[in-house]
Amino acid sequence: MKMNIALVVMVHGSPRPESNNDMFRVVERVRERCLQSGEYSQVEVGFMECNQPTIPDAIETCVRAGATRIVAVPYFLHTGNHVADDLPAFLEDAQERFPDVEFLMGDYLGHDTAIETVLLDRAREAQ
Repeated sequence: MKMNIALVVMVHGSPRPESNNDMFRVVERVRERCLQSGEYSQVEVGFMECNQPTIPDAIETCVRAGATRIVAVPYFLHTGNHVADDLPAFLEDAQERFPDVEFLMGDYLGHDTAIETVLLDRAREAQ
């Protein structure tokens, strides 16, 4: 049986809707790449707070579309309480709700050394 794997990008969210525009652009490019490659059957955004859809809603959308595995990646730079505690709790709750679906959590974005390059690029751009 072929797995139907979905990607959920877990985002904090902002009360300023325009503050989410950059993230939506990134996720849309990721969605296009994933759908072209067939790596993921769908790519959804789920917000922790302030915006819709919530993380549980994004997960439910994937499950209703037939996802048998959901890979959730935190769109966060640091391992604060949200990454360390809150996001795993969302996935634990989802596992209880959907026991036939496998849930995996990827590492947060800031853990990647590419961030160092971006930081230095921004410093150079400012000069």
